[in-house]
Amino acid sequence: MFKNKMNLNNISEKFMEQIISRCGNICSDCPWSYFMRNKIAKEQWEEYSREVKKYTGYKPVKYEWEGCVGCHTPNEKLPKHPFFNFLRKCRTRKCGSTNDVNNCAYCSRFPCMNTVANENFTRERISEKIGHNIDDKTYDRFIKVFDSKTNLKKIRNNLSKDQIKDPKPISKKSEIVKLKEGFKSQEYSKVYKKLLEIANSNLGIIGIDTISGLENFKLREKFLWRFIWIFGLFGKIKDKSLSIDSLTLYENRKPISLPSNEDQWKTYFDILAEFGIKVELEIKTDKLYTPGGYMRAKIPRTNEAAYILKINLDPDLEKYQYFNVLNKILSELRIKTGKRAFNHFKKLNFNPILS
Repeated sequence: MFKNKMNLNNISEKFMEQIISRCGNICSDCPWSYFMRNKIAKEQWEEYSREVKKYTGYKPVKYEWEGCVGCHTPNEKLPKHPFFNFLRKCRTRKCGSTNDVNNCAYCSRFPCMNTVANENFTRERISEKIGHNIDDKTYDRFIKVFDSKTNLKKIRNNLSKDQIKDPKPISKKSEIVKLKEGFKSQEYSKVYKKLLEIANSNLGIIGIDTISGLENFKLREKFLWRFIWIFGLFGKIKDKSLSIDSLTLYENRKPISLPSNEDQWKTYFDILAEFGIKVELEIKTDKLYTPGGYMRAKIPRTNEAAYILKINLDPDLEKYQYFNVLNKILSELRIKTGKRAFNHFKKLNFNPILS
């Protein structure tokens, strides 16, 4: 289909219809897309790739699957390569498909907090990042493609009222298991009550009655239970505080992925702070990020942790020795139920240690 290779100076020329993703990225100009990889000659790719990294922080390389085919491609037509799992799981893609809209601009809830569209790649932010103003040519080549909310707002401004749709409402279902009897210890009961508060909350999600909202909730829920499990079992308790390093987190993270940057961690810190659990990130190296833009587990050429999470409690939780009791509960659950322990925990099913 794409036989004509284009010069790097002409990569913004359109020889095909522009394709906008569900979240507002421009697929037809995306360096990770099938379309763009076929617009640029092989010998020019390295130069182009370096320019992309300069503005986005990520360097696209040519893989054997030759690029993303776009989120409008139905699941049954997506290549089987593992790379495409991110499309299958994307909450914005699921929401747009379920509600039969081309992208978020057509939804009456736009802009909502549950879209993956963002303002991380505006002209202003990238200009600030590199230290000088971005000209129109550079913006069009390397930045506009990812300036998703700006792209969506432009689309929205050109829509009529009858083109905008309300999303189909859905409801959250709880998987929390009721206890057959209560904990006899007040300290154990206090720990359970706080965990139950977290389980019954919306985890900071506004618009949880939509596909995108519910998917966002599930993502946060999955991470938080694993994170609490890890620091509850493996964290180092000193006095009334707890610490856990990046090496321990990475060693025990499966089946979740850890946040790739400080802003993603902050989202979860803010959620836990609402429940009296205060987390701070202590960075131990000036080389925290890999060339690909992800947080390291350890300091390069050492076996030392790249960062440490320090966790403290509100006074109400401190007096119940919350960390110590949480550790006892999780340890007992693991002894009683073995490999099934985490599955019991994420449903707050502590019945095995009550019987």
